[in-house]
Amino acid sequence: MQPKIILASQSPRRRELFKLVAKSQGIKDFVIQAAEIDEKRIEAEMLADHDGDFQETVKNLVGQLASRKASVVQKINPRALVVGADTMVVLDEQILGKPADEIEAYQMIKQLAGNTHQVLTGVSIRYRDHEERFVAISTIRFYQWDHQMQREVADYVASGKAIDKAGAYGIQEEAGLWVKWIKGDYNNIVGLPIAKLNKQLGKMLEQIANQ
Repeated sequence: MQPKIILASQSPRRRELFKLVAKSQGIKDFVIQAAEIDEKRIEAEMLADHDGDFQETVKNLVGQLASRKASVVQKINPRALVVGADTMVVLDEQILGKPADEIEAYQMIKQLAGNTHQVLTGVSIRYRDHEERFVAISTIRFYQWDHQMQREVADYVASGKAIDKAGAYGIQEEAGLWVKWIKGDYNNIVGLPIAKLNKQLGKMLEQIANQ
């Protein structure tokens, strides 16, 4: 018998992606339960201790945030299997979070234009005292900034779609028009690397079934 499955995220994009994993695993229903953690404090503490490879620090950070989200929800639901995730956009040695307003969103996308950046998503799958954790990394390059992109970005930002997204864009939306190339998992950029998650979750559910 499968345990109760909880996705520790309120992201509508993760919810839709996770539905594909759930269908593959024969999960008829899953629960959405957001985890309340102080992400900014955790980020500040880990970045303050940064010494050496910045991307490795961010990789550890997104993994840790995903794990803490899953852990918080698991404490409330000790018999459930909980999936937590966290996504970050990194340009050079700068983390681009969710923009504070439309001005910041516009500037953030303009900063990405003509450059290569990374999207990292940490995923934690927790069941009782067992955890599987991994980080997926995708690399994206945007086209150079020009008059057409300026107009498109202005319209995109004005629509309000940029505000709730790390890096101020969703690749599945109009922002997909600015992508020159990507390397890695496309769904990771959307917010959840479902192919690897599907494999890891399948292994864990099989172990649970055989207990």
